[in-house]
Amino acid sequence: MDTHMDLLTELHLLDKVPTLERLRAAQKRRAQQLKKWAQYEKEMQHKKRKHEKKRNVVCSKKVSFEASVALLEASLRNDIEEVCYLLNNDFSPDLCNEDGLTALHQVEEEVIHQQIKMQES
Repeated sequence: MDTHMDLLTELHLLDKVPTLERLRAAQKRRAQQLKKWAQYEKEMQHKKRKHEKKRNVVCSKKVSFEASVALLEASLRNDIEEVCYLLNNDFSPDLCNEDGLTALHQVEEEVIHQQIKMQES
């Protein structure tokens, strides 16, 4: 890129040049500016794609839970479809959490809470 002094020198020289040559010099200068801008845009797009690619790699990590957690959580939500899916895919109904509760315990506990709420209202 030209320095400020280079541009001032060029401007001083162009004052002495006929109008047609000044117009050609201005067109040439503008073409150079557009070329530099296109290069800059290309570099920025490359950096943006690179950044997005990095971000997608970070975001694409999946969280997975132990089989017991998945089954207990599905039973706690009363998600019958998910519970059936998990049991049909070799998840043991005997899986328990750290307190020793199984999915059946969770369902029974939830049913009891619902019955108590119904009796209170």
